Amino acid sequence: MKNSTSNDAYDRILKAIISSELRPGDTVAEIQLAQKFGFGRTPVREAIMRLENEGFIVSLERKKKIYILFPKDIEEIFQIKQAIESMVASQASEKASPENKKELADMLAEMRLLKNGEESQRDAYVQRWLELDTQFHNLLFKIANNSRAGLIVNNLNLQFLRIKLGMLVLEERVEKSVREHLEIGEAIFEGRKEDAARLMYTHLETVKQTIIALMNTFYHDSL
Repeated sequence: MKNSTSNDAYDRILKAIISSELRPGDTVAEIQLAQKFGFGRTPVREAIMRLENEGFIVSLERKKKIYILFPKDIEEIFQIKQAIESMVASQASEKASPENKKELADMLAEMRLLKNGEESQRDAYVQRWLELDTQFHNLLFKIANNSRAGLIVNNLNLQFLRIKLGMLVLEERVEKSVREHLEIGEAIFEGRKEDAARLMYTHLETVKQTIIALMNTFYHDSL
């Protein structure tokens, strides 16, 4: 029960960080979070320790605060993402079975439908793309048979998506991102591992540079 409660506390506090319910720079304390979310102090303490180890909370001047991301952090996050996800794209190109290719082909077909579809309901359009984007990358980890890489990348994604600019960039780049993912997926489907790795690297580089440019201009207003 103790571990379950600790995990529940962790999930709830992490959700609050990702949604900006707990904002970057906010001071957090065991008592405050225990009262706010209805957990005991022990599971909250364990959750804070875990979040601190993962980089979401930092100790400053004997206080614990929600970590503020800066452009240097985005550079580091995306350097790791580029290294891992380019490798995974290459691995997926080599390892894809006929069943994997069928699943990938179905996903690419859905992406093409979205690309050519009606955008009048913008919120639904963006939300569907975000779902497909997640499914696409999860499929690549599955095909590459590299679940550990998936866990690392998912943690890195949470790090940068917790700033509002992270979501803004994804939403503004939907049309271009769909095209980029189609190119990556087609390279993997055809077994072109060098192209798949290069296209993945370039895609992530573009996302990184867009986020950093926005952070340099608007970051403090977006916190």
